[in-house]
Amino acid sequence: MKAKIIMLSVLGVASFGLTQAANAGWDSGACAGGGPAPCIQWSDGSSTQHFNGSGGHADVWHGHPSGGDFTFSGTTDLSCPSLPAAVCTLTLNGQVKKFQDPNNDWRVGIRVNSGSVSGSGLLCGIITVGGFPWYLAENNTTTFDEDSGVVYSGPGPYTGAFGEIDVNVVGSDLRINNVVYDNSTFSFDDALLPSDCTVEGDLVLDNGETLEIF
Repeated sequence: MKAKIIMLSVLGVASFGLTQAANAGWDSGACAGGGPAPCIQWSDGSSTQHFNGSGGHADVWHGHPSGGDFTFSGTTDLSCPSLPAAVCTLTLNGQVKKFQDPNNDWRVGIRVNSGSVSGSGLLCGIITVGGFPWYLAENNTTTFDEDSGVVYSGPGPYTGAFGEIDVNVVGSDLRINNVVYDNSTFSFDDALLPSDCTVEGDLVLDNGETLEIF
């Protein structure tokens, strides 16, 4: 019995440590008004977490407050002249951060760490996506890395580009401009450059109700 109690105590301490680690970088409650830096807020309708607009938490990638990545999924249409239309479910998993560039302008960074394609369409079981991580950058850029991101401009929406994307049926080192992030939804509707294929569709936050930028 004593050994059992000791083991339960150890498991309890370990569980507490994991919970603390999962929530590291997030503060309880909502964003408290405007600040000089972005304030990013997640909510599932009953719990709300944020990392503030005072400049704290800068240059640190934040995943889901409970651990792991944010997950976005939705129906997308990959259209290429040489392929049948592929209407499939695209799922992307990633993180967000705020940071200052060399001009001291605040930027919002988004990093996609993994993704998958599924569905019953003809090509959905064949298409794979790779080249991770993908980074958000300004439209028409050719540089996608930890220091790209888009300039902070308040509540948004935000428009930028993703790269360097691999899609096995299209090619590698692709990019897509005019990706819009607006209140927990990514919207795609542009060419996968330099190919002649396009992607159209909306990906909505799965693990939460909102992930907002203030």
